[in-house]
Amino acid sequence: MNRYTFFTCIILKCMQLSFSGLSAQSDGASTWPFEIQTIHKPGTYWWVPGSAFDSAGIDWNLEQMHKAGIGTAHIIPIYGARGYEDRYIQYLSKEWMDMLHYAAHKTDELGMQLDMTTGTGWCFGGPDLPHPFQDMRIQWNPLAKDISFDSIRGVRMVKRPAPGGEGAMLNSFSPEAMEHYLKRFDSAFAQYSGKLPRAQYHDSYEYSGNWSPDLYRQFKSRRGYSLEDNLSFLFEDHEGNQTDKQKRIKYDYRRTLAELHLEYIQKWSAWSSSRGMLTRNQAHGSPANLLDVYAAADIPEIEMFGSPTFPIPGFRHEDPFVRKGDNNPIVMKMAASAAHIMKPEGRQWVTSESFTWLRENWHGNLAQMKLSADLFFLAGVNHMFYHGNCYSPPDVEWPGWFFYASTKADPRNSIWRDIPALNAYIARCQSMLQAGRHDNDLLVYWPIHDLWMASEGLRQNLTVHDYTFIKSQSIGRVATSLQEKGYSFDLISDDMIKKLKVSNGRITAPGGTYKAVVVPEALYMPAETLARLAALAEAGIPVVFESQLPIDVPGMSQLKAHRKQFSKAMKKASKRLAVDVQPAIWLENNGVTREEMTDMGLHFIRRMIDDAHWYFIANNSEKDIDQWVPLTISGTQVHGYDPMNGKAYNLISKENPGGTMVYLQIPAGASVIIQVGKQNNRKNIFPYEKADNAGIPLKGTWNIRFVEGGPVLLAAYSTEKLESWTMAEDTMAQAYAGTALYTLEFDKLVNSDADGWLFLGDVRESARARLNGHDLGTLISLPFKVRIPSSLWQEKNRLEIEVTNLSANRIRYLERMQVPWKIMHDANIVTIHYDPVYTAGEWPVLPSGLLGPVEWVPVKSFLPE
Repeated sequence: MNRYTFFTCIILKCMQLSFSGLSAQSDGASTWPFEIQTIHKPGTYWWVPGSAFDSAGIDWNLEQMHKAGIGTAHIIPIYGARGYEDRYIQYLSKEWMDMLHYAAHKTDELGMQLDMTTGTGWCFGGPDLPHPFQDMRIQWNPLAKDISFDSIRGVRMVKRPAPGGEGAMLNSFSPEAMEHYLKRFDSAFAQYSGKLPRAQYHDSYEYSGNWSPDLYRQFKSRRGYSLEDNLSFLFEDHEGNQTDKQKRIKYDYRRTLAELHLEYIQKWSAWSSSRGMLTRNQAHGSPANLLDVYAAADIPEIEMFGSPTFPIPGFRHEDPFVRKGDNNPIVMKMAASAAHIMKPEGRQWVTSESFTWLRENWHGNLAQMKLSADLFFLAGVNHMFYHGNCYSPPDVEWPGWFFYASTKADPRNSIWRDIPALNAYIARCQSMLQAGRHDNDLLVYWPIHDLWMASEGLRQNLTVHDYTFIKSQSIGRVATSLQEKGYSFDLISDDMIKKLKVSNGRITAPGGTYKAVVVPEALYMPAETLARLAALAEAGIPVVFESQLPIDVPGMSQLKAHRKQFSKAMKKASKRLAVDVQPAIWLENNGVTREEMTDMGLHFIRRMIDDAHWYFIANNSEKDIDQWVPLTISGTQVHGYDPMNGKAYNLISKENPGGTMVYLQIPAGASVIIQVGKQNNRKNIFPYEKADNAGIPLKGTWNIRFVEGGPVLLAAYSTEKLESWTMAEDTMAQAYAGTALYTLEFDKLVNSDADGWLFLGDVRESARARLNGHDLGTLISLPFKVRIPSSLWQEKNRLEIEVTNLSANRIRYLERMQVPWKIMHDANIVTIHYDPVYTAGEWPVLPSGLLGPVEWVPVKSFLPE
């Protein structure tokens, strides 16, 4: 008897009990396999306007976070609110450090963590910086054939600073500047006796400089020749036989900047470590090898900016209130790649600045946040931070203090009421995604040298907003192809390749093992990298180059010597290394397996925990998945976990050549976690089922009562037609932001002796459902449906649905009534396109409430064949 036949027999004995007795709170289906800890919970940026916090405000704000399921608060002092200047506290003053002490004590008391930016606003900088340590931008004087300080675009000032943090940005190419900058923090912490923050933070690279005072000396020391004698090659176009020289000098300039910035970050990270704190760093934006800069911090951090789109039925893009999403999946993988390759198991944390400008202010909803969170998880993020939460004293009128860049995930936004459900979902996902180690198969080399050898431009800032540095290069083409084919991989740099070893036929990196290496087409490559790749191939590791082997070394520095080394390496490489125009096909033909589920529109990330393989799988396609899904991993049993509600099941699986087949039912927009490994004692089988009949509309009189919100609670009313509550007779209905309770009483339905699904239809924007006093759960994302077992139905039934809308209608009302709510200094409030003319009064009224139709769909169980 094969495993599938044996397992089927067991299932047939258990199915009737399993299907008939399962409920939303079934004991056997509610055991999550990981203990949820603080670090698993989402963190949040915690902007503190004017550093105007006090003990009572800290208590209230942090307690609200804790109740909602936030695990880490990250203090970022920024500009203040008008009319509250008397509450401002100077950054790093004794009073400020006392408030930090209090906040650290409070988070510790609540079982939370506290991080802080090493500065105010962004980027690093502040008062009293000596000129040599300030952000520096130079320009070319064609008449003098020399450079001069750019007086127009020269020193960039700290953006959005708090009181006491104003001043020039730091010179990001000067480790000495960083050393000077940190002395201010040494002084502040010298008398500090409180609990230290868990981590220090450096935001994305938004410095404007392209020079440092000692660049000539640094260049000469690192590259071996004089930059000042070759300045024209940086700034003036050269043709003919001078073009190659220009490319090489620009390369050496860019590489020098990259090295200096890396050392700048390493200096900061070492300082933090020496004081017992971790570091979180956003490397993107810098003119460096992002992989190395991410790896220089304890916790690399990526961000996604704007609004990603999905083909999921019911997903609303809403063009007037979104901006293009900067969410290139290859760029997003860079932070996780650094953690996977360079950090040891148990410390492979990857954070994210999440939901920045997901929608216009007060327009983002939890369903959109859930889908964006899934994109982060698929890119390797496992320690997500909201962008964000604004400190606001309890005595400030609604909407309180705010930060201009959405999403406003704090108690002064109506979505906060149901955000605990999203936070619980994220915590469950992250409890798995932080456990064990990554289980990626491939290393994909980033040929940054071709990019640095480009003749156009000067400094190359590699941002998440303009990812042509990936999309237009071979790395984008190859990595995208591999991802679409279902290969799991991390991106690797030249410096990381130096850390690789071979053991038992696999590549061993500090953070894990890999099966093969893929090299996108590269014209230029350092001789040392080529030699190391050849050595891997010689040791039996599959190494495949796209299209061709490199033709030369990059840069002008020691060109003759480097070419000699390159020629020597090429002799060995040409005998050992494979070349193919389609690396993904070559891998498949040479036994490197892929996950075929991507052919079905599914996306995944895989981890190894003890002796079991775990998958996070998201269905962001336009169709529901209801079929056998092949896995490359073999296992005696497959277990499924629903991170949205915490239920756990055994799944039906069967052997498949080279792996396992598992039957999955994943609606469009949903996600699942599965474990492939040894058997456990779980009894319940996933309730495989399909619709038994057409949906039955729930009809009758809906009684609608407003229970929480403002500016005032609306008058209750009744209706037989579900439509937006903004259509109600109450004149304030179009201004209301909050929650309404919908109640429907009805007789027992036909076919209610069967289990089934309750579909809520169009929900604006989240819902809590109860049937006959039994809690069915909080629904925050597509599809808005909940399973109801037949045991809950009665002869007379009472369905209650609490629906919470967005705050946009209330902001629209404040604007139209000319209520002075825009009270912040600096950016105050701007549109999603950074237009300071904020015309919220012209927004359309957003549909709100339960729009339906609400239907009951009976189901019947089946056994997949």
